[in-house]
Amino acid sequence: MLKTCLSGAATVGLVVGAASPALAQDHSSEENAQQGQPSSASEIIVTARKRNERLSDVPETITAFSSEALTKAGIANVDDIGRQLPNVVLNRRGDNEPNAVIRGVGGFGNTQGVGFYIDDVRNVTDQSARLIDLERVEVLKGPQGTLYGGSSIGGAIKFVTKKPSYDGIEGHVTVEGGGQEILNLEGAVNIPIADGTAAVRISAYADSNGGYLTNPLIVDTRPDESKEYGVRGTLRLNPGENTEILATLRYIRMNNGGYPYYPTSGPSDYSFVSPGITNGFNRKQVLGGIVSLNHDFDFATFTSLSSYTRRENRILWDFSLTGDPDTSVVASQDDPVVSDVVTQELRLASNGDGPLSWLAGLYYSSYSNYDLLSQVDLFFGVPVIGDPNVPDFYDTKTMQRTYAGFANMGYKAGGFEANVGARLDHSTFKGTDNATAQTGKIDKTIVLPKLSLAYKPSRDLMVYASLAKGYEPGKVPVYGDGAFQPYKAETSLNYEVGVKGETFNRLFQYELSGFYITYKDRQFETRVNENGIIVEKIVNVGDSESYGVEFSGTLRPTDNLTISGSAGYLHSTWENGIYDLADVSGNRTPNAPRFTGTLNADYSHPVSDKLKIGLRADIVHNSGFYWDIPNRTQQEDYNLVGFRLSLADIDDRWELAARLVNAFNEKYNYEYQDQINSEIDPVSGACNLCSNARIGQPRLYTVSFSYKF
Repeated sequence: MLKTCLSGAATVGLVVGAASPALAQDHSSEENAQQGQPSSASEIIVTARKRNERLSDVPETITAFSSEALTKAGIANVDDIGRQLPNVVLNRRGDNEPNAVIRGVGGFGNTQGVGFYIDDVRNVTDQSARLIDLERVEVLKGPQGTLYGGSSIGGAIKFVTKKPSYDGIEGHVTVEGGGQEILNLEGAVNIPIADGTAAVRISAYADSNGGYLTNPLIVDTRPDESKEYGVRGTLRLNPGENTEILATLRYIRMNNGGYPYYPTSGPSDYSFVSPGITNGFNRKQVLGGIVSLNHDFDFATFTSLSSYTRRENRILWDFSLTGDPDTSVVASQDDPVVSDVVTQELRLASNGDGPLSWLAGLYYSSYSNYDLLSQVDLFFGVPVIGDPNVPDFYDTKTMQRTYAGFANMGYKAGGFEANVGARLDHSTFKGTDNATAQTGKIDKTIVLPKLSLAYKPSRDLMVYASLAKGYEPGKVPVYGDGAFQPYKAETSLNYEVGVKGETFNRLFQYELSGFYITYKDRQFETRVNENGIIVEKIVNVGDSESYGVEFSGTLRPTDNLTISGSAGYLHSTWENGIYDLADVSGNRTPNAPRFTGTLNADYSHPVSDKLKIGLRADIVHNSGFYWDIPNRTQQEDYNLVGFRLSLADIDDRWELAARLVNAFNEKYNYEYQDQINSEIDPVSGACNLCSNARIGQPRLYTVSFSYKF
């Protein structure tokens, strides 16, 4: 089956690519790519390999969304991104942290597995915040360990912000309202300060969403009500002809309400009722800064990338969902969870379009986390605001440090291009219980290679094969049954073949790939037997394998019509493993749907010399998947259909748009937290060891108005 997937992907792509006329290499296009400029409207420049390249020239599977594509598709957060990608499950958890699984690699909860980046800086604090004023989003599939390090074992998602321009004052503002009492404001302004040497860009937003869950125990309470606002400012300086400095500061404040789950005895018992005996909250604020310095030495470009981010997070949750004051369990925090992240990257990359290209760099990061959960109480047995006579439930600090050196080299000859790279990565993780002074530590040094071979018979066709390794560092739990019992790193090895191309003067663009992944020592929380006592802890459960095929394509039959789509097949199973005291070999891995796909159609047409209309229809298909390792609970298959209608100025200065999300009100879950023997009494409605679920977005309409100046 594996050989069929890999060879089939390459064969079909070659047949399609053969329809493309053989053209001489377009050197002007390559020069534009190096400068970060597309040579045509249909081209997208990406920085997946930390240099500007055409998307079609990178020998790996990448999906890129331009700023215009993000707007038309209604992509405002990671939930929206995940629905647009084959073989991907991506959404926000109830605590506003992301869950991400790409090609069966990654995990929900304790292990992230997919790296998030803002302007090439790792983001572990506000990955789920609103996406605003972006140049593009890049989704890199497969391990990205060589250039991006650990915690990108399944892939990487990069947010590239718009940088200030020297061309003049310009900007935009958007207001959006609709169902669920939605009111969103977003805007940006670009201001040149000194001609060709200084400019600033400021963007800001404020979002309010009344939510769609209800709490029958407290009147006028919405457990998933959310408010979020943020501002970002970027200063661009060119103190010399060959030097550019970008300094960015961002502040974000989020509150997504309480514990937005409903109690259930099965994954098909969809409900919009979330009982709780207190008005909960999950408040997060983030302040972060990035300074980027680039200097062109003619033969190479030197880059220094420095960042510091602080996050403060407070919660008040009734996470038992019993609705009974006598049995409800409430978690509260007087003091915030404080996270501090520092990163520094130095790299030197060759310039020019010669046959040899190279890149080398050094990397350092530290991630500290101070966590004080004040109380876990039976209802209000002690005051939620804190009682000095009651000890903290836990008071812990963790610190993770990473040191790395990396290099990559490529060579082109006769239509062939070979790339080889490696990263030497050393990580340390230390955990401390401040109450007991107990500590634990784990470290690891690992080499993360990446190899690729590509052949381009013409500018519009590439066939490639690649091999890449990734890993997620091990850690030391600092509370719970498995406290101070370290679990080791998990690793993945990805084999991929693919083809990218364009036919008939870019009428049709396509990408087809086949992959095989071995995934070792996967990290999950499970129950284990320790000397006759059953405890819950995070362990290395076992090994899994994944293989599959992915396709994406864009057809432009006319200047006014664009049809795009994607499809994925994924087979992901456990090769070996023990979970909940049982052998799970042969089970399907969680959050790995067998079939996924999207289909979108965008049409625009002038209705006068000043106005044009736009129509969009899209559908997302997910064949369903298992939520858990034992394969007890399963998400049913679902299809999400959306529509968009717009009226705009012919020059795109303003636009009035209406959007309908989940038009047919399909029911599905974002999350499902399984409990064995979960049941709800049919008479009283009481919950006994209930499983918790978070239902997906129901039908929603919005209307927006945008203006550019």
